[in-house]
Amino acid sequence: MSESHAGITGAGRVKDIRQSMQFKSGEGIAGIAYATGQLQYCRDCSQSREYLLNTQSGGELPGSLISAPIKMGDQVLGVLNASHPLPEYFEPWQQHTLSLFCSCLGQIVYNHRLMNDLEYVVERRTHELTKALQEADALRQRYERLSMIDELTGLKNRRYFFSEAEALLSRAIRHDQNCSMLLIDIDYFKLINDRWGHVVGDEVLVAIARVLEEEARGGDLVARVGGEEFVVMLAEAGTGGADLMAQRIQERLAHLETGRDLVGLNLTASIGITALTPDYDHEFSVSELLDQLYSQADRAMYDCKREGRNSRKCYLKD
Repeated sequence: MSESHAGITGAGRVKDIRQSMQFKSGEGIAGIAYATGQLQYCRDCSQSREYLLNTQSGGELPGSLISAPIKMGDQVLGVLNASHPLPEYFEPWQQHTLSLFCSCLGQIVYNHRLMNDLEYVVERRTHELTKALQEADALRQRYERLSMIDELTGLKNRRYFFSEAEALLSRAIRHDQNCSMLLIDIDYFKLINDRWGHVVGDEVLVAIARVLEEEARGGDLVARVGGEEFVVMLAEAGTGGADLMAQRIQERLAHLETGRDLVGLNLTASIGITALTPDYDHEFSVSELLDQLYSQADRAMYDCKREGRNSRKCYLKD
């Protein structure tokens, strides 16, 4: 708020004067107008105790000064000062006109601030919404990933396997193709955890998963369905092809590379094998057929365990 006016030249000079023209609420004529919200008319500045001279502004002391509050309703937004070198210069109609102008100016300033505030709120809310959407999308992706991926090994999990295996089996039936399954259980895996700890046990599981992925073909489905239990669904392969894959898996597990020197590690697996046969029950749904194949592979795998483990066996009907 200013109470004196003078001719000013130079950007630096303007900045200095602006800095010197700051008054507190209630300080000087302009401060009183701001504090009270009422127009203040100083008829003779040289005789007024309320008038505060801006000593750094240069120029002459004004004779008369009007400080009119810029208002919106009861809220004072600022003060407009009008001065003249002569005392007693301003007539009542001029004061009234200046009050009307400040009322209009108050509406304009208020609307301008409101628009700026609204733009800021919209920008902030848009930013918050964008961030929330990104977080929600990240959570959705994580949920989808966790719903189908085994977090330790990176293989598909049990839930995903039974969903996708139905599609694979359905295609085999539709195109009259072979389809087989391996159910793989690592023998005496608990001894690994007991001897070297669960961290090493996890590393062994990861290494096993890597072997299975490398042995599987492009259309095959590999998943971890239990602690140390894995399943491979083979497209376009009967029990003969499945048995060859099971043999390769057993050979590689016997020389498993884990990145550690695990002296005494002798890794073996019991592998149950089954396949979709031409005489399958056509009354069964795809889901029921898949459950049947899984149950058959599971029975063959447990036969391996009962007979001493470290073997593979094809399911044979009773």
